[in-house]
Amino acid sequence: MKNIIVFLLVFISLTSVAQDKIIKTNGDVITCTVSEMGSDEIKYFYQSNPKIFFGIEKSLVDRVEFSTGEVVKMDNNSFENSDYYINQSRHALKINFLSPLYGSTEFAYEQNIKPGKSFETALGLVGLGFDPQDNNPAGVYTKFAFKFIRTPDYYTGKMRYSHILKGAYFAPEFAMRYMYYDFKEYDYYYSSGTTKRKDDFALAVMLKFGKQWVIDDSFLVDLYVGFGYGYSKAGGNGEGIAYGFATGGEEVPIAVTGGLRIGWVF
Repeated sequence: MKNIIVFLLVFISLTSVAQDKIIKTNGDVITCTVSEMGSDEIKYFYQSNPKIFFGIEKSLVDRVEFSTGEVVKMDNNSFENSDYYINQSRHALKINFLSPLYGSTEFAYEQNIKPGKSFETALGLVGLGFDPQDNNPAGVYTKFAFKFIRTPDYYTGKMRYSHILKGAYFAPEFAMRYMYYDFKEYDYYYSSGTTKRKDDFALAVMLKFGKQWVIDDSFLVDLYVGFGYGYSKAGGNGEGIAYGFATGGEEVPIAVTGGLRIGWVF
């Protein structure tokens, strides 16, 4: 009987000493007893005064360590919670709506990696479109970009993206082009000019800014512009090579791009 009483006293003593711990994002520790975990707030009290309850916003808490050994990690950034987007499509096929007017047809594929981040690749067929400069172009270009979708400057409650592919974005982009084209040269002896078949190789690293709209999780519109550094074998010679992106010469190594893409989400 005496042993049972001693065991009960020891058990009660250990139970009263064991407490929960609230670990704040700044590293501070609150040793207490957690009474409630709401959607926005954690309520707790101190064993020395159990009649007074305190509250702390969950956005200020990194994790809660319970006396039972269970650890609950706080998920304070609702934008990065994939559960909100589980039923949304994460892939898109696009076509540059305006590129045929400038002598090429561009196709693009986008895949979401995680909320707020996607990669995008594009393939352009030079010569598949109108030829306003009458230079009979033929070739191909590719683009690779990593998109960062913008979040608000501030948010309240459980804000999140209305669609995982939707929003204003910033995207570093690498582009490469190789093609052939006709170029007419004029000189003093041949005023009518002579036509030569030339080739062009171009590279560009650009910063692209855009806005993408998604309608009914099935159709999208992507409007963007970009600028950066570039090199073109034909650039700076007044030859007007601007398929997929435009570049300057060696003295002005700039590159610019822009477009209006429409596509399907799946």
